[in-house]
Amino acid sequence: KGHRVLFVERQVGLEHLLRDKNMRRRKISAFRESAPVQIQLNLWRWQPPLMYPGRYYSLILNKWGQRYLSARLKPILNQLGFTYPILWMYPPQSAPLIGQFSEKLSIYHCIEHFAGDQKGRKKKIMLAQENALLREVDQVFVHADGLRKRYAPLTRRPIELIPSAADVAHFQSTDQIHPTISAIPHPRLVLMGTLDARIDHDLLYQVMSQNPNWSLVLIGQMRSSQRDFAPLLALPNVYYLGKQLFADLPTLLNGADIALIPYVLTEMTRAISPIKAYEYLAVGNPIVSVNLPEIAQLKPWIYKVDNLQYQDRSIAEIFTEAITTALETESPSLRDARRQAAQEHSWQARANRMQQTIQSVLREKADAETC
Repeated sequence: KGHRVLFVERQVGLEHLLRDKNMRRRKISAFRESAPVQIQLNLWRWQPPLMYPGRYYSLILNKWGQRYLSARLKPILNQLGFTYPILWMYPPQSAPLIGQFSEKLSIYHCIEHFAGDQKGRKKKIMLAQENALLREVDQVFVHADGLRKRYAPLTRRPIELIPSAADVAHFQSTDQIHPTISAIPHPRLVLMGTLDARIDHDLLYQVMSQNPNWSLVLIGQMRSSQRDFAPLLALPNVYYLGKQLFADLPTLLNGADIALIPYVLTEMTRAISPIKAYEYLAVGNPIVSVNLPEIAQLKPWIYKVDNLQYQDRSIAEIFTEAITTALETESPSLRDARRQAAQEHSWQARANRMQQTIQSVLREKADAETC
């Protein structure tokens, strides 16, 4: 669209480095970069300095931290020639940034219910931070309808629901199968994405230990404790490929017989619109998922496991049954239909909708200023 964008990386605090060894190695090197890095025409990225700890537990500490961030960011914006920018925020604690950059528009793009699985004071403070942001920004985009309903009473304008999507052209760019996954026995069940506390590793362990002729392929970075996944990874029919290049994901998914979304159902995950669902769809994979409200629009293409309907049976039993049904009913015509259905769920389509909303809000603000 020709817009110039400075992407500010995640704000990392000392508490993150103490908790995550991989992040500690990665972020300390990034912290030494003082200048923005140009990625391509009109796109730069910048890694903020390490943030002081405590911003999730104190509104005052968060305000100081955000003002420290804005002080470091302003010279970079001047260096790049950004004047009257659009301030596009993802972190829920970003309210103190509003008004710091003479921005013409402020946006909160909420991709999940960040405070959902927190407890105690941290949850209380995170909710207060997010509520302040919701009240002050010009426009809110959310990925989940549950978030839209939750936040609607707090915002100036109607919230725009923009579900997740996929780079459809990328995931449909080849029919080749990656040699790494080709060597794994059929049927191949694939889980792609970050392996963290959201993943129901106990469910996967039960399914795979009871079905030794199935192969489970895990693709993604491990961000949970290795101990959590250790029993699953120890099974002989489980293959952990680790983090893979984005360029290789289509050929890896082309080798999948079934694609999985096995989240633990919590307050946070019930408000997730999983990107992997749309990427699986773009490839044409049959999808077996737990009952996430935000994938309801993909209902014709997903084998959704709702254990509330069968309270006398375990979720592992129902999940296994859904996988079996998907394997038995799969056909080339169903794969083609899924690939076609994915066309309306591209990031380009989502961006076009957001662009229309942004232009509308800018016109409203201009009209209000001339009155």
